[in-house]
Amino acid sequence: MLVQIDSREKDRIQSASEYYKQQGLEVEVCELEVGDYIFDHKVCFEMKLIPDFIASIQEGRVFNQAITMAENYDWSFVMIHGDLYQRTKAIIQSRDYIPMTIEQYIGSISSLNRYTTVLQVYNSVIEEAYYTMMKQAEKCLSNRPIVKKFERKDKNPAFNYLAYCVYGISGKKAEKIVKELKLSTLEDLLYLDHNQLTNIEGIGPKLADRIINTIQSETYE
Repeated sequence: MLVQIDSREKDRIQSASEYYKQQGLEVEVCELEVGDYIFDHKVCFEMKLIPDFIASIQEGRVFNQAITMAENYDWSFVMIHGDLYQRTKAIIQSRDYIPMTIEQYIGSISSLNRYTTVLQVYNSVIEEAYYTMMKQAEKCLSNRPIVKKFERKDKNPAFNYLAYCVYGISGKKAEKIVKELKLSTLEDLLYLDHNQLTNIEGIGPKLADRIINTIQSETYE
């Protein structure tokens, strides 16, 4: 498999090149018109460290990049990398410029998921992000993508968050939750409780815990 790395990746060029060569991939460093990493000319990734991701949301840049990738490649992804401390720090620092809240951060990911797929690696190990992109590309190229695909992507941010950001939630379950509990915003998710969720047919205690824990980790960490 060939991986092309954008020559403007700067500090990551050497580490990415070395990592992928160790995995037996062919590596080409060149200036890419779209994306930062392209696998076999078909799977495109835009890599964003958390501070750059927040800045690109505020500027609207990442949305244009996501649309351009979707128009030019069979599969496209936005990869967010950085630990949760960096995310919290970047959100706090954004108050000095254009304020960003955790709800807006989550909402932006949901918006991006309407026409691309956001992958998130929240730790300081860059090799994990490289590995995630490589495995995702392998799955796509073998026609077995590991990202969830639904018949539609909704305008309801509560649906998008449940469907795309909570492991183990299908599109049908997400739709059932938002319909029965009348959820329409990300703020509505903050007030979900265990009993509400387990009263919905098909939502057991473990899945209810996972939903609440995922929402709380995004909100309070």
